[in-house]
Amino acid sequence: MCLRTLASLLVMALLPGCINSGYLVTSLAADPTAIVPSPAAQVTASRYTSHPPAATVQETVTLRIAGPFDLDDRARILRAVNEWNVALNGFVRLAIVDDSAPRAGQRQPRPWTIMTANGIGPRAAPGSTIALAPTQAVPGAGGLMIVYRDRIGLRDLGSVIMHELGHVLGLGHGPKGLMAAHYHPTDQQCVDKATIADVAAQRRLPIGQLNWCQTNVQSAAR
Repeated sequence: MCLRTLASLLVMALLPGCINSGYLVTSLAADPTAIVPSPAAQVTASRYTSHPPAATVQETVTLRIAGPFDLDDRARILRAVNEWNVALNGFVRLAIVDDSAPRAGQRQPRPWTIMTANGIGPRAAPGSTIALAPTQAVPGAGGLMIVYRDRIGLRDLGSVIMHELGHVLGLGHGPKGLMAAHYHPTDQQCVDKATIADVAAQRRLPIGQLNWCQTNVQSAAR
C-alpha cells in the first residue's frame, strides 16, 4: 500500500463521530431479516429494464480491490459492480483494475481502492448505530472505500458495496432505496430508479437510456 493511501486510511479512522455522505450505518443489534442469498441468486432475483446501450463509453471509473477479501467477498463485490454497469448501460463503466500493473499510454486517473479493515473507526452517530463502510475521495489518488468486514455479520456485503459505489459516483444519501443512510436488508438489493435518476441528473445522461431494477426491491419506482 502506498504511503498516501495509508495516510488516508489513518485520517478516516480518526474522523469525528458524525454521519457524512460516505457512511452506511446500521443498528448494533443484528437486522432480524438480514438473509444473505448467494450472489448468483441476487442477480437472478433483480430484474432490470433493458434500454439500448450507449454507442461509446463516456466515462470509466476504475476500482482496485485490496486486502484480505475471500473468494465469496470478491464475488459479491463483482456482483455489485456488474449491477451498476447494467444500470449505467455503457454511458459510464465501472472497471476493476490491477493497480500494480504498469500503465501504457497516456496518464490515467488513479483508481478508487476498496479495502477491508476491522471496525476500529468511530461510531457514525451517538447511540446504537455503527458505520459499515466509509467512502472518501482522496485528492490525486482516486478515493478510498473501507469495508468494516467484521461488522457486516449477516448483512449482505454486496448491498453495502453497491451503496458505497453510489458515493463513488458522487451520490449522497436519499430517503429510501439503495442510497438510504441506514442499511435495509431488502431495499438495497439493486440499483433502483430514484438512484439512477440522480446519477443521470448529475452527469446529464438520458434517464430513458439507463436501466433500473423493477422487482425484489420495495422502493423501486415503477
